Amino acid sequence: MAAEQQQQQRPAGKSWVNNLMMSVMRLAGYDLNCCAAAPSSSASASTAAAAAAAAAAQEVGDPTKIGTAAPSGAESAHPLPADLEGTRALLEGYSGIPAGDVARHVYQMRDRLWDVYPDPCVGRFRFASLDFAADAYYQVALFKLLQAQSEEKGKRNSGKGGDDGDETRLLDVGCCVGQVLRKLAFDGVESSRLFGTDIEPRFLDIGYDLFRDRGTFRGGFVFGDLLGGNKSNDGSNDDDNNDNYNNDDNDNDDNDSLAALDGKMTFVHATSFFHLFTWDEQVHAASRIVRFLDRGRPDVMIFGRQVGTVAPRARSGRAGSDKVYLHDAGSWQALWDEVGARTGTRWRAAMEPTEKIQTGAGGVESALRKMSFCVVRG
Repeated sequence: MAAEQQQQQRPAGKSWVNNLMMSVMRLAGYDLNCCAAAPSSSASASTAAAAAAAAAAQEVGDPTKIGTAAPSGAESAHPLPADLEGTRALLEGYSGIPAGDVARHVYQMRDRLWDVYPDPCVGRFRFASLDFAADAYYQVALFKLLQAQSEEKGKRNSGKGGDDGDETRLLDVGCCVGQVLRKLAFDGVESSRLFGTDIEPRFLDIGYDLFRDRGTFRGGFVFGDLLGGNKSNDGSNDDDNNDNYNNDDNDNDDNDSLAALDGKMTFVHATSFFHLFTWDEQVHAASRIVRFLDRGRPDVMIFGRQVGTVAPRARSGRAGSDKVYLHDAGSWQALWDEVGARTGTRWRAAMEPTEKIQTGAGGVESALRKMSFCVVRG
């Protein structure tokens, strides 16, 4: 997430999904003509946000914790960054927060998060960003979720509905305050179809206060570590039918709190997640994610965003490393090939750079990109 701190405005009219990606989607059964939402017409939004951030930082004295001392009625003194206007609409429309109180409320929640996790991504309001909603894969998941509940409602109204209602669901891994789930709910998805998991329960508690829906959000949250019980092994796990889908060697003990979600998900969202880990840890986490998916559905999809690179480093011998691993499309597919061999499954992975990350440094850093990705059955 730290590498995402500086952004470049996306060129107007640039497609977020190339032909390869759409081909992969159609192979998975998605015959949809989806396209990302048009970028903002304000080319100066990022510049304005940066200027406001710099001014607030100078006043407060902490460049990573902007506006912490925002007083009552601080809308004008410490306005929200320009790229959070979508969040304002969510908090006003979904949470019922008066327009004049939104900025102060967000700053207060940001300060509580900072006390839990003092990281620049918190200081820069990444927990409140809704950029993910512009991705075509988000739109696909939203469409399928809305379609499923519409069809289920139609069956109930016609008297044809049974006790086994449609089970199209979405899980957000590393969900932080649950902003993805609240955005989906605001977009019309029944919250009972939405689930989240994070290793830090205080994030989820702050999320209820941020969105003021502790008594109305019907989705489920589970505390757990996707890397829990990570062990060195060769990934093999023999089985009578040579199917390791639910017999992966990780997290397979009686204390796995995440087991309640196994086999129940149609979609898994993971943004700013995989790029935090080494290759081996990513294989481990992805193998655990596979267990969340509904085994009987051909249209399951894993999607999200992460920091990647156009020049991934070489892997010699064993894939593991003590450094985080950043992907391009080729290495991303290779990782999911390894996950497939480990879990007895097959996957097609697609990844596309959406923005160049400007770091102000040359060498390896100049190859950094923001990436949008999806993984579907092979």
